[in-house]
Amino acid sequence: MQRRPEVVLWGAGMVAGVHAAACQALDWRVSAVASRTAARAADLAASMHARATSFDELLTERSGDIAIVATPPAAHVDAAVALLDAGYHVVVEAPLACTLAEADRLIDAEERVGRPVLYSEHLAAAPTIDALLVRVGGIGALTHLSARATQAPPSWRPDDGIDANWGGGALFDLGVHPVGLTLRTAAQSGAGRPVSLTAVIIDAGTRHEHGTIKVRFESGLVATITARWQPDSTPDWDLQASSAGAVLRAELYPSPTLEHNGDPVPLGPPLRAGGPSLVDDYGYAPQLKRFWTNIRTGRPVPATSRLGRQVLDVICAAHWSAGRDAIDVPLPFTGPRDRTPAELLEPCRLVCDTKSNALRSWRGGGPCRSRRRRRR
Repeated sequence: MQRRPEVVLWGAGMVAGVHAAACQALDWRVSAVASRTAARAADLAASMHARATSFDELLTERSGDIAIVATPPAAHVDAAVALLDAGYHVVVEAPLACTLAEADRLIDAEERVGRPVLYSEHLAAAPTIDALLVRVGGIGALTHLSARATQAPPSWRPDDGIDANWGGGALFDLGVHPVGLTLRTAAQSGAGRPVSLTAVIIDAGTRHEHGTIKVRFESGLVATITARWQPDSTPDWDLQASSAGAVLRAELYPSPTLEHNGDPVPLGPPLRAGGPSLVDDYGYAPQLKRFWTNIRTGRPVPATSRLGRQVLDVICAAHWSAGRDAIDVPLPFTGPRDRTPAELLEPCRLVCDTKSNALRSWRGGGPCRSRRRRRR
């Protein structure tokens, strides 16, 4: 029988609580919880019969096998690198980082220590998406691929503007999930790598942000990705892939279902009476179980920090495009790697911070035409 790991939580917010519940579902012990806020750490630790501790103590005294980083994304990479160096197997929540330079640094550390980091795109391990990925390679060349995520903005975000701990709005914070699912689905279908994109963002930096990305793949397929914050709405997420002869449609929220040419696809045990479970039906527990199995057996981890960087690459390129009248941007992105998506969106403001008289973009010196589009 495979040994069950012990887990430490780096962070004690809502997402850390979901990971804690996933560990409980797997009968894994959470041994310690650390947070910037001692009271939060104490509350979550008490609910898990774990020890509340500090970040420093988790690094100086290894307290488990797996460390899950569930802080705001600006703090992800520093924590993950330190935990790798302390000997943990590391899971990092999405988004992986706020800049591509930070993502590069994490990948360098991952390669240096020789242990893969799990990028927590939990939906890729959800039964609905799992079943779609198994089938998509057998329906022929894709002619359509789209992913959409709409929901109310999270309560911890500011009413307007971008918090320094979060490098962007809906297309960054929420958009990482439909982008990740689109990349996984396209790869599984044989569409090849993404080669370029265009993007538009409406009401950037507000609680109504609405972003749309058009990604072109080597096969010629153009996928559409939409991420939108809509106050007072219920979550509405879906993914659709179709070829000349077949259609696969996955509903994620409000309830996970999969259809193949309009016929329901069985997804295993029926949903519990209280509705879908974040832990089981949205992939949190399955991804952790696979990660530990892959570690113990030496199999490759499919969703490492390289996937997280590829997702961030698309997000950064999309903000660069949207800030420049939806220009076509080649992939991988070759723009500034030390800027957050929000900073990449607004070249005028960034340049004016240092040169108040020069309304010019960084690269090429052309006049800046970025405008924040408003809702109609």
